[in-house]
Amino acid sequence: MSPEPICVLCNQAVINRHTIEGDLHSIECKICGKYESTDLDDLGFREFSERKKAMISAYTRELYEYDSPKPKLHTLSENQIKSIIERYKKKTVIEKLNNLILYGGRKSHYFGQPIRFDGENDYPITYSVNKEEFDNIRNQAFDAGYFILPTSGGNAKLTWEGWKKLEQLKELGILSKKCFVAMSCSEDLSEIYEQGIKEAIIEVGYEPIFIEKEEHNEKICDLIIAEIRACKFLIVDVTGQRQNVYYEAGFAHGLGRDVIWTCKQEEIEEAHFDTRQYNHITWEDAQDLRKKLVSRIKATIL
Repeated sequence: MSPEPICVLCNQAVINRHTIEGDLHSIECKICGKYESTDLDDLGFREFSERKKAMISAYTRELYEYDSPKPKLHTLSENQIKSIIERYKKKTVIEKLNNLILYGGRKSHYFGQPIRFDGENDYPITYSVNKEEFDNIRNQAFDAGYFILPTSGGNAKLTWEGWKKLEQLKELGILSKKCFVAMSCSEDLSEIYEQGIKEAIIEVGYEPIFIEKEEHNEKICDLIIAEIRACKFLIVDVTGQRQNVYYEAGFAHGLGRDVIWTCKQEEIEEAHFDTRQYNHITWEDAQDLRKKLVSRIKATIL
């Protein structure tokens, strides 16, 4: 009898494991969610510390919770994996607690609906290393008044304060599946948007919002402001040096949104000096930009 398949990230038995082709497998895990990896990846991950594996588990579980495309771990470079680990290691206690509230909101389809917290299986939801850390964050959420346990025992419920906090977090764009694109609407950049930026955003599971491509009856500035507020992150292409593009990026920064900067290779020296501190993606053509954007989004946003 063959041994029970084990998830290489959490060392627990998987729900399902099937071979896609060769040594490439699709994994479904009650702790880590769903992902794809190869036997070679598994050997590499076994060398990681438990903390590093927990951070990758937090990454795969988060994508699963938000119905994002299943991560293909075998396509990630060493630098991308390192970036993912560092990004999740830097999550603050407040961010961890906030994510528990967001999780509670996703599980609450009506006010007062019971929510089951299972630290054994759900610790990646709070970017935690293990059940002990998850339990401490959960207890703090109770102490802060965001959740309550009925006196008769049982599952938790979001309190009124919890629902108010949830709405505040939604306004920050944390739950958004939108990406706002700020760039020149010049005809010669049409292919860059359609085959480069737009395709990259869709590939990673987000909805591209480019105002010039949408029909609307509102004032353009009001619509832009509303869409930036509603997005999770921005892609800002400064090719052509349009002032409104810098304005939109500045407004997004003020809201705390992540911004990915891009520019045509031959124009990068013309970029505004205030933005040169940021790591711009420079591109040669649409396909070059699409590939680089997918890589950057996976490493810094997902």
